[in-house]
Amino acid sequence: MKKDDFVKKIDDAGDAVVTYRSKNSRRMKYNVCTRDFDNKYIQEKRNRAKPNDRQVLLFCWDTDSYRLLSPENVTSILPLARILKNDRIT
Repeated sequence: MKKDDFVKKIDDAGDAVVTYRSKNSRRMKYNVCTRDFDNKYIQEKRNRAKPNDRQVLLFCWDTDSYRLLSPENVTSILPLARILKNDRIT
């Protein structure tokens, strides 16, 4: 997936389950992530990660940490609202 497409999809989804292939083990993994850092809880977390031009910085709710993800390894983005059947996604 291209970085611009990934950013647009994750921003449209808000919180999302992002499935990706691990760079090291090549196994499929997932995280519940967001790019929306406008949240007091997230802002209180320390971020040491600095993305390069091929990475995107996300906050992962399931690991309670920031994560750098390479969009080229992403296989799917599923909005959390769709899983929970909220009305954010129409």
